[in-house]
Amino acid sequence: MNSTCDPLPAQALRAEADDAVFERAYVEGLLRDRESLWHALFAQSRDGVVVLDENGKVYETNQRFADLLGYTMDEMYQLHVWDWAHGPSPEELRAMIREIGDDGHHFETQQVRKDGSLVDIELSNSRTFFRGQKLIFCICRDITARKAAERRIRYLATTDTLTGASNRGEFSRRLAEEIARAHQHGTPLGLVMFDLDHFKRINDGYGHDVGDTVLRGVTGVVRENVRLGDVIGRWGGEEFMLLLPKSDLAITLAVAERLRASIEARHFEPVERVTASFGVVVLAQGEGFDALVKRADVALYRAKSAGRNRVETVSGD
Repeated sequence: MNSTCDPLPAQALRAEADDAVFERAYVEGLLRDRESLWHALFAQSRDGVVVLDENGKVYETNQRFADLLGYTMDEMYQLHVWDWAHGPSPEELRAMIREIGDDGHHFETQQVRKDGSLVDIELSNSRTFFRGQKLIFCICRDITARKAAERRIRYLATTDTLTGASNRGEFSRRLAEEIARAHQHGTPLGLVMFDLDHFKRINDGYGHDVGDTVLRGVTGVVRENVRLGDVIGRWGGEEFMLLLPKSDLAITLAVAERLRASIEARHFEPVERVTASFGVVVLAQGEGFDALVKRADVALYRAKSAGRNRVETVSGD
């Protein structure tokens, strides 16, 4: 009886062994398929993908990211993150890498291409571990076109298209901000309202194209004579505003007088002479937006009533 039963365990063992070999081969094949799929997705991603080791060196990347930065794949494997990150120092980037956790970060930044130009990037990163090594997985999406469109939309929304000055809405926003800042820090704030004298005569006598040229030219004169942080706005028609942060009455009066003289001295072909009248005020203690603008308007009216081509002021006391 034993002789007829002895082969059965051996057959069962061989079957189990065959099953184990088959299962192992199946799992290995599945892993290879998944690895192939992963590499295909990695390589064909429309976004740039780069994997960094914990020292910031490129561990793996795809062709899209290399193309984005203008490097060859061979060159990419010689780089560290600070070779393309715009702004942070290598020490700061190393600290950022140490702080990245499983949740990672998502933010907009700029990266430096091989030729030195900048590209706008939407970056997502996260930490992972592979074969006992900490890696940082980064997805980099080129948003240069989107950012350019956003800047264009903002420009159109905030800028007077004829002169390039801030439009009334944007100037009002900036003025409100500077009023709040001046009150908070106790710093002076100058405001100038001015308009071109007898501008209707220019439009009627030379045409609106010449009038537009004069408005653009006057805006250029103002830009030549003010600081980078000063804000010029077109308030309406031929009327302009000039915001002078941290400027007291003496400084604001001096700026207005310089502008008055510069506009009068400038020749705007074919117009023989262009002049402007100026109302100057500085922010009083506790004064708000409407009261400040009203005083500037009163000062401008005073300049025009006194004969035009002059600077006048109205006290806020």
